[in-house]
Amino acid sequence: MAEIKIKYPKNEISWVLRKDSKGSPRFLITSKEARDWYYIYAVQESGALTKLGKAHTPKELEEKYCS
Repeated sequence: MAEIKIKYPKNEISWVLRKDSKGSPRFLITSKEARDWYYIYAVQESGALTKLGKAHTPKELEEKYCS
């Protein structure tokens, strides 16, 4: 299995990378430097990201999308 090279969003800081049971990245949580909003992305096999939502805390995003 080839390692997935994630295409990180410009001007955002990566905080949480959630992986599946096989160790492949599935969700990425980021924020801008101000940390007023956090964004969650689904990681595609190509490494591209699809934005799923935003919230004021990473925990809110994990509860909604990663449970």
